[in-house]
Amino acid sequence: MQYIELSFTFPDEGPFAEIVIAKLNEIGFESYSETENGVDAYIQNNIYNQGKIDEVISELKNLFNFDFTTKNIKKENWNKQWEENFDPVKINDKCYIRAHFHDKIDCDYEIIITPKMSFGTGHHETTFLMMNEMFNLDFLDKNVLDMGCGTAVLAILAKKLGSSYTLGIDIDDWCCENSLENISLNKVSDVKIKLGDVSQIKGDFDVVLANINRNILLTDLEKYIDNMNKNSDLLLSGFLSEDVKIIREKSEGLGLQFVSHKNKNKWNLLHFRK
Repeated sequence: MQYIELSFTFPDEGPFAEIVIAKLNEIGFESYSETENGVDAYIQNNIYNQGKIDEVISELKNLFNFDFTTKNIKKENWNKQWEENFDPVKINDKCYIRAHFHDKIDCDYEIIITPKMSFGTGHHETTFLMMNEMFNLDFLDKNVLDMGCGTAVLAILAKKLGSSYTLGIDIDDWCCENSLENISLNKVSDVKIKLGDVSQIKGDFDVVLANINRNILLTDLEKYIDNMNKNSDLLLSGFLSEDVKIIREKSEGLGLQFVSHKNKNKWNLLHFRK
């Protein structure tokens, strides 16, 4: 599989990486690596659309100045680049994420992740928000759905927190392959990974985790709700502050009860209960 890499460089300080990621999420980009002065973004070659890229670049140019380059990259090159930039991530006092080449960390919940082009190393604010909020939920013997599972880091944490059956779904076969590798690395069981979109949801769930992007969340929200048990929890992330109002209004309009709202550097999480 070939990927396209867009490398952005920002001349000034600001939340530019977050804005770029939010815009690129909407047109199929799925993996990101923040650099010292910018961000690198990756998309599968077969879904790369130059017209959509041009539209996003034009929109961004109206907001702030930046330089960017485009190049092809093979997926096997990803891990080398990632390993050169990856440090262990602290989620809270109980939970750390590390790579297999890092020393073991003394904590209650240690998760080992090798991303291989998959989103979800804990470095991004949305992954941090989701994982931190998960510690406020009761996962014991609960059925859990992880939509857009990426590295399966959320599914793995759910299992470590005591969940029963856990299902992860992603549209990218590389993410599904990576999820299975990370599940094995962390020695957790009863986690099933499916390739596909929201149509692959089968079952009734007590907790639904969806860290994707605004457009997909708004489109798929009703399907999540249809497969949620009474008194179940829904965590949504992957969107910026300006998207909170529309997501909350639609969720409450569909009968969900608002529980809490968290944010980190313009990225947001909404917690609802059915």
